[in-house]
Amino acid sequence: MYAGRMNTNNRSRRSVLKALAMGAGGSLLHAQAPLRDTIGLDAEHQTIENFAASDCWSMQKLGTWSLPNRNRAADLLFSQSTGIGLSCWRFNVGGGVTDKINNPWRTAETFEVAEGKYDWTRQAPERWFLAAAKARGVPRFLAFVNSPPGRMTRTGITYGQAGTDTTNLKPGLQDQFARYLVDILEHFRTNPDKSERIAFDYVSPVNEPNVEWNGRSQEGCRAANDDIKAVLRALDAELKKRKCPTEIAGIEVSGLTPLYSVADRMSKTYNAKYGNYVDEFPGDKSIAGTLNHRLSYHDYGSDLLKGQLVENRQAARKKFDQYPGWSPWMSEYCVMTGSEGKGGSGRDLTMNTALDVARIIHVDLTIVGVTAWQWWTAVSPENYKDGLIYTDWKKPGDAESIIPARLLWAVGNFSRFVRPGMRRVELEGAGHDVRGLMGSAYKDEKARRVAAVYINMGTDPRTVQVDFAAGKRGWKLKSITPYITSDREGDELKAYPAVASGAPVEIPARSVVTLAAQFA
Repeated sequence: MYAGRMNTNNRSRRSVLKALAMGAGGSLLHAQAPLRDTIGLDAEHQTIENFAASDCWSMQKLGTWSLPNRNRAADLLFSQSTGIGLSCWRFNVGGGVTDKINNPWRTAETFEVAEGKYDWTRQAPERWFLAAAKARGVPRFLAFVNSPPGRMTRTGITYGQAGTDTTNLKPGLQDQFARYLVDILEHFRTNPDKSERIAFDYVSPVNEPNVEWNGRSQEGCRAANDDIKAVLRALDAELKKRKCPTEIAGIEVSGLTPLYSVADRMSKTYNAKYGNYVDEFPGDKSIAGTLNHRLSYHDYGSDLLKGQLVENRQAARKKFDQYPGWSPWMSEYCVMTGSEGKGGSGRDLTMNTALDVARIIHVDLTIVGVTAWQWWTAVSPENYKDGLIYTDWKKPGDAESIIPARLLWAVGNFSRFVRPGMRRVELEGAGHDVRGLMGSAYKDEKARRVAAVYINMGTDPRTVQVDFAAGKRGWKLKSITPYITSDREGDELKAYPAVASGAPVEIPARSVVTLAAQFA
């Protein structure tokens, strides 16, 4: 249906191409007056730390592929010229392969052989992509854990079971778990193989603690608030004892609402407190220092257009405002419910999912004020809306297919241009019409560069004319280059000819467009 609509709009498409191609050499003519947007370079908001995706669990498979196909996948994810230029890579520290998990893509090797002993040849496929990310200039790395190794768990496996236990980590093993994590961090930080010498910037020891993880679908470990605090104290002490510079980033809450409300069902089931994480962690002076003023959440359960998308984020922002100086992170998302509640089933390589996710990135950045935004799994073999890239490969001998979704490029409209250290600044005019046109802007003061990211959810093109309130800087705008992602053939973060200073720019229907502005 969408392809048909594009075909009936060829005249509009040709006018867009003509207008963009004229650039500085002529005037732009449009059917409607342009929207006048002002980017205030002195009106500063949060500093961006990174955009990321994870290797979990697909890179243990892709890392066994032929070198040309491994390199192609790495280029798509990490290159700032031919890919989306992710600025952080999430590395899963596996808990140990087990056939008790019923999907072999959802269990991973552990480096641990016995307490304090390790086999560093393990997770070789994932380590290849770590090195590939480093070689392509990815500046940040995060190590995260879904479950402690089976040896350290109450069940002896890397998921929980029904019962009264508030967590699957064995009682009293917090210090041992902390040593295990820092041993791994220190191995990579001092690795004699320089290609794999990775100084992990962040470590995340707890993932979705407010989920039970009773079942055989994947690694997971629930944890009540006091369980988390015990792990954080032990890990913080071990990092300081060994002078390891990695910072704790957590606690990877499943959903926005548990940030500001108690998780009643979990709390009643296990007779312990789960949820209300902002008050419980930033609000607890005895533990707040371990988290380095970061608190992570996942976007699940907050993507419905009606009643969640904006409202839940406003509530989260209001709660974070009670604790100045704390940076929220959105550290995992894929489509499970969707904007209209249709669920995540079925691959979608089109702009439908790309636009829905771009809108979520926008509201996380502009309403919650996240400083990092991180997608779930970079590559998926599933018939589900969970991959930036898809593959039909299942086993050795299958074709090593690499199928980029438009979502990959829509994420790239942010990740390639909004780099670590850039500040979000105020964009007035486009507003936050979650069913229409949205815009946000980011500046690199030193490089005299501004990136404005527009999302047009509508079926009609919109025209914007951007004015820059440069304050006392004395900057002079040289040009604006549009990079467009749409369903139009070739529009995969495609660079169009530069537009002259002061000229209006058309944002095509159902597109994500980054306007990269360079100043002299």
